[in-house]
Amino acid sequence: MGYKLFNDLDLTNEEIEKIIQKFDRDIKTAVRKTNKTSNPDYEQIIRLNLFKTLSRNRKK
Repeated sequence: MGYKLFNDLDLTNEEIEKIIQKFDRDIKTAVRKTNKTSNPDYEQIIRLNLFKTLSRNRKK
């Protein structure tokens, strides 16, 4: 997912949370493939980074 995809959007917290929820299964799968087991800490790090990235371009 490139940064350009969301550059022109001003997403609310609720919209960002919905996006993260849609990718929840993909996040868990990626962590399992990387670590050979699930790891909630790594999953949370990914979610936080997604939130930071998607909320970066907010107009103040």
